[in-house]
Amino acid sequence: MNYRKNLERTERRNQRMAREDAAGKLLERAPDLTDLQIEIDETPRGGSVGGTRYIRRVVLAQAPALFEVSCSEPRCRDGGYDVTSEILAALASRRTMFEGQQSCAGRCSLGDCGRVLHYVATATYRHVENAKAPPMG
Repeated sequence: MNYRKNLERTERRNQRMAREDAAGKLLERAPDLTDLQIEIDETPRGGSVGGTRYIRRVVLAQAPALFEVSCSEPRCRDGGYDVTSEILAALASRRTMFEGQQSCAGRCSLGDCGRVLHYVATATYRHVENAKAPPMG
């Protein structure tokens, strides 16, 4: 039984690494980004307590342009959240604060998982001068 679980875990990790490689690097998609922090709050369906809350500080030097979050429900199968497109769109628009919400589409023993992920992201960008300074003289 442990061998099978380890094999499944290894396969999931390999699939994740392949998705990260295919996504490319975050700094290629948002080259002026200097800091990204994402506050994540995940709650059971219809609940506001008993959830999981944490802050993800993105290490820009290594970060893939992929924002997938695993479902924290241990009995959930094939669940999780992919907020990649929403976050990349906000970064492309150079938004400094943005948020989103998504329901887990995974399945538990009694049916749909239905946990809800809510995130609030804060981004900082390098200042880019668009205007040329007037000639001196």
